Amino acid sequence: MNKILVRLLISAIIAALLVWWLVSQGFDVVPPWGSIRETIGPLNLAIYVGLFSLFHILRAWRWTYLLRPFARVPTGTMMETAFAGFMAIQMMPLRTGEVARPYLLDRYTGASKSALFGTIAIERVIDGLMVSAWLTVALFTIPSDASSYVWVLRLVPVTIFTVALALLIAFHHYPSLVSKLLKKILGLVSKRLADFAVGVIERFHGGLAALPDMRNFWGFVVITAAYWCINAFAFLVLARGCGLDLPAAGAVAGMGILAVGILLPAGPGYFGNFQIAVLAALQMYIPNAAQSERAAVFIFALYVLQTGLTILFGAGGALALKRRPVVKRTGDRLAPSP
Repeated sequence: MNKILVRLLISAIIAALLVWWLVSQGFDVVPPWGSIRETIGPLNLAIYVGLFSLFHILRAWRWTYLLRPFARVPTGTMMETAFAGFMAIQMMPLRTGEVARPYLLDRYTGASKSALFGTIAIERVIDGLMVSAWLTVALFTIPSDASSYVWVLRLVPVTIFTVALALLIAFHHYPSLVSKLLKKILGLVSKRLADFAVGVIERFHGGLAALPDMRNFWGFVVITAAYWCINAFAFLVLARGCGLDLPAAGAVAGMGILAVGILLPAGPGYFGNFQIAVLAALQMYIPNAAQSERAAVFIFALYVLQTGLTILFGAGGALALKRRPVVKRTGDRLAPSP
């Protein structure tokens, strides 16, 4: 309980500092209701809700491709777990909700938590690599002096996730060699950190079973590409609905910078880093975005809609899971608990 309170306190302080910085830049974090009502086009709003809902469903459903190589999981249970897990990631401080999906699916299906954490690692790396690659391409459509962060955002995220994917593949094929190498490198900093890191990736090994299964792996990649395309299009639709003259490349860049920005541990609901990430993207394409009322309304609407829909789907998933029996392991078999 004390750890949770400490995390909440730290996350609240981070969120407060980020919001303070936004306000100091003249940005209206919560625009007046009159501005919101007059700015957003109702048709674009409705289209965005539909697109983001589809995005959310595909985001959950693609998990089945990574689970198939090592676990038979009912689709309904998997979707409910995913929705509840996404809500936990969104709402819990410092991204501690990342552990929710493995623990919930283990609780309701008996699948190995270690293997499930491996699937989460694959998800994060493929998501990061795909989004950062599109971000790199999108940012080459603007001058390098459009922002002091252009070259950093062009190269750093895609490099990090490329290295991460290479590490996952290498660990799958040469687990002992990679473990020794990591232990040696991290041991230069801290032996305890090295032991912890190696222990974590070794427990992920079961989930990496999806990597050599090309049919399931590429099925996952195709669905991932589709849902990120939908997300970028939804971003563009809502921006245009708020009267922003944002090009398609700007929507892709905005989606990418937001995806990278919310990976950083911060306050519950990504509050603060969400707004800063989207604003940073808009400022590359729209002059004086920080002082633009339309930009403020767009960012506010984007945040409220994404958070609200994630909570709506997540609450539905959590309620549905409550009606399912908890599964426990009995030797090598799985049996419903009484």
